Amino acid sequence: MSLRRLNPPILVLTGVENSGKTTLSKALSEALGWPCVLEAARQDETVIQGNTRVVDLERLLGHHIQSVAHLSAQVPPGLVCDTGPLVLDRWCSEMTGHSLQGALEAQKRVDLYLLCQTLTTWEPDPLRSLPLRKDRLEHQERYINHLDAHQLPWAFVPELPLPERLQASLDLIAQHLGTP
Repeated sequence: MSLRRLNPPILVLTGVENSGKTTLSKALSEALGWPCVLEAARQDETVIQGNTRVVDLERLLGHHIQSVAHLSAQVPPGLVCDTGPLVLDRWCSEMTGHSLQGALEAQKRVDLYLLCQTLTTWEPDPLRSLPLRKDRLEHQERYINHLDAHQLPWAFVPELPLPERLQASLDLIAQHLGTP
């Protein structure tokens, strides 16, 4: 017997830069027929200019929370989020040594995090700052430590060609959330 959910499940793709989160989130959204909450930082002028402060991260967190609430109110079968509160929290921790206010509460509302392994091949992007894979792997380990320390539900998505990565992700979602 399956349990009836009052709210649609929230799936967040997370991980360090250059891990294929955006590509995979779009593919998952299409495959599942679930709406996708896009990464707000990608279009944020302050972030693009490289002048990000804690107040900007707080604003982006608020935007994410509002987007999830708005889409959830439409009662879709589920939501796919291209990043989310964990990335903003890790960003704040790297900048200040402290957690982003309200981020942990938002993280606990997520039903499953898919931690995308950083890709071997570097793809330059104006918003990226870690071209060395060893640096990205160190950050990836911090994500794992954070997920485990806060007992957040997560699964690891290995680096694979997109079709195989998509199928592996769909299998992980079915395993952790039930068949979508």
